[in-house]
Amino acid sequence: MTAERSENNDNLCDVLSERSDEELAMLCRENKLYVSGYSELIYRFFPMIKSKAAAICPDPSAYDDLIQEGMLGLLSAVRGYKDDKSSKFSSFAYSCIVNRMKTAAAKLRGQQFAEDSSDNEEPASTLTPESIIIQREILKELENTLSPMERRCFLLHLSGLTFEEIGARLGIPEKSAKNAAGRASAKLRGKLVGNDG
Repeated sequence: MTAERSENNDNLCDVLSERSDEELAMLCRENKLYVSGYSELIYRFFPMIKSKAAAICPDPSAYDDLIQEGMLGLLSAVRGYKDDKSSKFSSFAYSCIVNRMKTAAAKLRGQQFAEDSSDNEEPASTLTPESIIIQREILKELENTLSPMERRCFLLHLSGLTFEEIGARLGIPEKSAKNAAGRASAKLRGKLVGNDG
């Protein structure tokens, strides 16, 4: 029975490896051979996902997160692909994967604008060259004033993560994440009131 199952799996792999990306995506969408079809697509797209993660990666600790985001982008591509013969699945998947990874990288850098602006935030439609320059200067000041750990903890906390989540993401204790963000706040507050503390 086991040898028979193994032979069937080998045959299935051979059959799937001969299918086009478009055919695999449609098989997955129709819930036919979903796991096997998605596994074949992962096999085909994983080298590109790794390459893009290395190119986009804001810091080495985020590399695995970006690969995971790329895999989620591939899943989104499978779910959203429309086989209308005018576009290739590989092009659609590439866009989904790269956009998902770039968004994640921007969040990791703390440069992602929230889509749901609060009343205190300037709407994205009023961005001017001057405001962009000011934002870049603020980010430079962050880099010059804060240690890498303080900057990461502070920006992750600003993005809405709890100190427990920050600690888990960075592989540090919750208390260390809270202390680093607190030091960052104190340093930045000192800069704002004019003393270089």
